[in-house]
Amino acid sequence: MSRLSQDSRILLVDDNHVVRDMLVDLVGSLGYRADAAGSGAEALALFDRGQYDVVLTDLVMPGMSGWEVLAAVRQRDSRVPIIILTGTPAIGDPRAAQPDVTVLRKPVDVTALDATIKRMLAQRLAV
Repeated sequence: MSRLSQDSRILLVDDNHVVRDMLVDLVGSLGYRADAAGSGAEALALFDRGQYDVVLTDLVMPGMSGWEVLAAVRQRDSRVPIIILTGTPAIGDPRAAQPDVTVLRKPVDVTALDATIKRMLAQRLAV
């Protein structure tokens, strides 16, 4: 496990507890520390109390959508990379083209997720 992953904290947001638990396990198996939230509001409360290197959020959730989580996180820290997970197409949505935003399709491809997290962390450290 690299030092980069050992020290990196990821905030996971998904309203489905089964998916959320699976993502926590998955991210942990990749060597990252993760905190999980079941809603956008809960995620923002965690974000305000902690320091996160990446936010990984579901797109379609009751209350706050992943896009709303993205906007709220950007108000707090404009440099935090955000990964949006979705089972619905986000093609053509201009929010997906923002810097430090990546949209990945569900079901999650573990290799693509790991590569995306590593790329985002490297870019964040390079700035």
